[in-house]
Parts: sequence; C-alpha cells; structure tokens
Amino acid sequence: MEFKTLPNNTITIKLVDSNQALQEAITDLSQSTELALDLEFDQNRYTYGFNLCLIQITAGNGLCYIIDPFELESLQPFFDLMENKSVTKIIHHSNNDILLLDKLGCRIRNVLDTDVAAKILNYERSSLATVLKEEFDIEIDKSQQSSNWNKRPLTEQQLQYAAIDVVYLHQVKDKLVTELTNLGRLHWLEEENQLLENLRYTETENPHLRLRNASRLTYYEQFILKSLFIFRENIGKTLNKPAPYIIPNDALVELATNPDVDLHEWLNHTRGIHGRLKSPSYERRLSEAVYMAKQAAKEQSISHEYAGSNYKRPFRTAETEKRKDELTQVQAAIVHKYGEFAGRLIINQSLINEYSYTGKLRCTKVYATRIVLETADALEIKLPEPEVIV
Repeated sequence: MEFKTLPNNTITIKLVDSNQALQEAITDLSQSTELALDLEFDQNRYTYGFNLCLIQITAGNGLCYIIDPFELESLQPFFDLMENKSVTKIIHHSNNDILLLDKLGCRIRNVLDTDVAAKILNYERSSLATVLKEEFDIEIDKSQQSSNWNKRPLTEQQLQYAAIDVVYLHQVKDKLVTELTNLGRLHWLEEENQLLENLRYTETENPHLRLRNASRLTYYEQFILKSLFIFRENIGKTLNKPAPYIIPNDALVELATNPDVDLHEWLNHTRGIHGRLKSPSYERRLSEAVYMAKQAAKEQSISHEYAGSNYKRPFRTAETEKRKDELTQVQAAIVHKYGEFAGRLIINQSLINEYSYTGKLRCTKVYATRIVLETADALEIKLPEPEVIV
C-alpha cells in the first residue's frame, strides 16, 4: 500500500501479519541506526486491560512497517531490536509505550523522545500535530485518534493514520535536536530520555480505594468494595470488557455501602450495568461474592467506623513558609530565563512543597539540580546540599 504525505513524499506501508514477514521486517530494520516508533494500544477503552494493538516502525526511508501483533505467535524478534542499545528509537511522548513494552517483557533502550525535546524548547503544546505545524507548517489528520484498534481488518484510513505518527519523526528529531544543540540543552534531553527508559510498569496498589468517594466509606464498606472490585475485574477479564462497563464505578461504591440490598432489583434498576450481569448465572455469582465478602468481614471483625483519609497536611511554621518562599523565588527566576514549560522540567511544585516541609532538596536530575543551585546563588539564597535520588 502506498500513499502521499503532505510534502508529497511517497510512503509505502507494509503490513506485517505473519511470523515470516516479521522476521524479514526486523532483518531490514536492523540495518538502520535510527528507527521511528509508535504503538497503538487499548487501555480499558474497548477491551479489558492495557493491550498492544499495533506497532508502527520506520527507518525513515519511505517504508513504514505496521506490525499486527494479533496475527503473530511471538514478538520476540521485535523485542530484541527494541533492546538493542546501538539503535536509537525516536518516539513522540514515549511514557505509555515504554510502560506497555515493559509490561510485555521488553525493556526498550536508547530512546529519544521528541515530545520531551519540544518541552525543553518551551513548547506550550508539544503534541506531534503541534510540532509539525510549528516547525514544518504541516497539518495532519487526527480523525482516527479514537479509532478502535482492536477491530480487524484495519481500514486504509487507520493504516495511513498509524503511519503518519512515525513517518515524520526523523525530520522532527533532526530539527529539534539541532535547536537544542544550539541552545546548549542537548544534555537535558539525554538525561530525560534515560529517566524515561527506567520507567517500569506496576499495578496500582489498592485500586478500589481510588474510586470516587471510596475514601469516605467505613472500613467495613471498603472491605466489601475490595471484594466487589476483584469480582468485577474477573468478569471484565472473562468478557474482555473494561471493568467499568460491567458495573460503573459509582454503582460499585453504592453497592459496597449497601451490600444487603435486593440484588435482583439493584441489577435491573441501576444504570450502566452490563446486560450479561443480569442473567441468572451471573446474578448468582455476584450474590455469592457479596455474601462471601460479608462473611469474611464478620470473621475478621472489620470495623464499621469511618476510615477517613490517611493524609495529614504537614504543619506550617514560619520556617516552612520561608523555605517555600525562597524556592518559589528560584522557580520564578528559572521560568523567566527558560520559559514556563521548560521550567516545569527543572523545578515543580512538588519539589517546592517537599523542601518547604522537610528542609530537604531531593533531586532526580543532574542538569536541573545545577540550574536550581546556580539560580539560588545568583539570588543569594542559601540552599542545602541536594539529596540525589538514584
């Protein structure tokens, strides 16, 4: 399949949907030292969980491979290429791509994130569409952005959209890196990219407590909510549907606050309940889950007192306010020099608040630490020796 990009370059799309085609693609791509990459995924939008749907990758030579993971026995050849440190992977806004690959068992190496590069250059909006418009006066069609990438066969419009996300990245990278080099900020990007590579996928701890109003429940109700949350997750996996499509979050919290309700009536009069859950077999399973949760709560003597929030606002003193004011002055000077959006990479409110209440300057970035200390010195503000977080 071929199509024209806006500058009228001809791009060839090659769909990779067999093990042999994947090996041929990887052999070809391995000859290049810089590859542009993007992933299409579904994160509890159409299906259960965080799932890879498509891989777009190009060496910038007019050929874009689109790898369909649904048709392949193993992605190991692709993973091996991603873990090859000698090959640069150009990605725009790589966070989720890195996390998904890590979840799949692949630790990508040598990432160059053009979204971060744009932020360092103080882009107010750093989306690929914005960067292309501002740097190259190219406007791209994003109408397929919310497309269901689980459906097969893929449409011609989907394939073109997927390819557009990578075919310009070599040009974008070259332009932004040149600008960063001229400003003496290339080492910022290198350090930020290394931090991105260290991202690891982890499951959220106590995800049921992140539901709205869950913190207002009693210990007993939170105990019931956890059991209901696990039940809903299991049904979501079974039906391959996002869990909130099975029982909406607010309805799940409502049931936890009143687990003695008539479940048949509740299922048939609560908005958003998945139809399958109203069948006799699933209603029975839900009833058993509620019963088992109540029994376990009784056996463990779970309290009916309100849990409340574990967060306690730190005590403010004249000293904490002085530290906050000093570091806020430093932040203002940094923003004035480097711009608001680049400044956010150097110093943010979280760093200011922690220093204010603890007196400890905890830094994760070498370049940012240097800028903060130099700015403080220029303002004649005495800061402590930073605690570097490895």
